[in-house]
Order: sequence, then C-alpha cells, then structure tokens
Amino acid sequence: MFMQGEETQHTERDRLSVILAVTLASATLFRFIELPTLIWGVRHILGSPLQLAFGGNWLLALLMVGLVATGTFSLIQGHPHRETQERLLIFSLINPALGTLLASLLLIRAASWPVWLVTLLVGGVLIGLLIHLNYRAFSSESPGYTSARTLLNIADYLLGFALTSVILQAQERALITGPAIFLLITLLAFDLLSASGADWPMVLLFGGIIALLVSEMAWVLGYWPISTWTAATMLTLELYLLSGLSYQYLLGRLTRKVLLEFGIVAMLMFVLVLWIRP
Repeated sequence: MFMQGEETQHTERDRLSVILAVTLASATLFRFIELPTLIWGVRHILGSPLQLAFGGNWLLALLMVGLVATGTFSLIQGHPHRETQERLLIFSLINPALGTLLASLLLIRAASWPVWLVTLLVGGVLIGLLIHLNYRAFSSESPGYTSARTLLNIADYLLGFALTSVILQAQERALITGPAIFLLITLLAFDLLSASGADWPMVLLFGGIIALLVSEMAWVLGYWPISTWTAATMLTLELYLLSGLSYQYLLGRLTRKVLLEFGIVAMLMFVLVLWIRP
C-alpha cells in the first residue's frame, strides 16, 4: 500500500512537471512573437458603438488555459480513486483554468522583463498548486482531501475577487462586462457547489441563479461612484453568501442558525467594506 502511494505521487509529479513545462514554454514563446490583431467592424448596439478585437494577447491566454485544462483532465483521469469521485471530472478543471487565466493576464500586463520573469515564476507556482489541490480533492478517499478542498474554496474566492477586478478595471460597456462577470461567477459557483456531492443538474441550476444575481449586482454597482476594489469586494462577498447558503441547502443543513450566521458575517463584511472603501 505504501509502495502504491509512492508510485502515485511520482506519477502525479511527473505529469504535473510536463504540464507546467509545456505551459510556461508556450508563454515564453509568445514573449518573442508578435501576432497581428484582428478587429471586427464597429456595430451599433443599443445606440452605442461596439467592436471586438482579437490579438496575440488573447491567443496566449486561450492557449495557456487550454493546455492546463487538458493537462489537468489527463492527470485526474489516472487518479487511483477515480471510482469514488463525488462530482463530474469537468468541475475539477475550473479552478486551474481560472488560475491560469489570471496568470496569463498578469503576464500580458507585465511592463518589463524582470516583472515578466517574476510573474512567470509566480504564475507557474500558482498553476502547479491549483492542479495539485484539485488532484487531492478529487475523491474524499484521497489523502489530504479536507485541507485541499478548504484551500480550493479560498482560492475560488480570491480568484473571483482578482478576475472581477480585472474585468471592472477594463471599464468596458456593461454589454461586455456583464456577460464576462456572469460567466466567471457561473464557473466559480459550479466549482464551489459541486463539492457538496449533489447531482450535477442541481449544481447547474443553483450556480446559474447565483451568477445571475451577482451579475445584476454588478450592473447596479456600475451606477455607484465607488472604486473598482470596493465593487469587486462586494461582488465576492455576495458570491460567498449565496454559494455558502446554497451549499448548505444542497447538503440538507440549511437551518435558521445557519441563515443567521451567514447573515451576520455578510452584514459585518458589508459595513467594513463601506467603512474602509478601498
């Protein structure tokens, strides 16, 4: 049994090393290649001009996310406890993919070589850690399952805050930021709720409702003169509240006491955010 565990760890490290090597090598290659930007013509939607641009930066982000997602899929397929999985395998790809997206966006924004190199190294560590945690949290029989799942939940909220801030800082029209936030929150809600072990139709239903409510809040905050950080914090707080209550409901543990606890925490955090106003 001990030898089997050692062999599994070696297999995971070997495959994880390959995933990181290919992903970071691709990111490095794009640093030396400048691709043209394709711009689709301006269209007037609701009386305002709108155009779409696709260039090397977006291609880099899509390539890195695709490599990490497919690599994670291949790694988890060989999990020794695949038969005891509590959720669909595809849900385990969400967290590493979003972490990779954040790393790629930071690489795109790196202004100098030293900053780019540090970002590449930190991004590699982040991606590797997220893949490792998802591998450990794939089955409740995996060693370190509880701590891995807890860290992944924390990572989901941090990624939600960071990526929401990036979307809001772009200062695009609501026609663009709205669907972007909806898609982001949908993926995060799926990852958080699927850990409950509930059937995937229920996860999709509750995740979609949460994403819709958070997107509506983002639309309202767009008319409020607050900073990007404050808006991102409030949206992340709403995600925490709604996903936490939904998670407890899916587990059959939603009681008045739980509602009161979440309500108090959410209210205290809301008041603190308004007071600090970062």
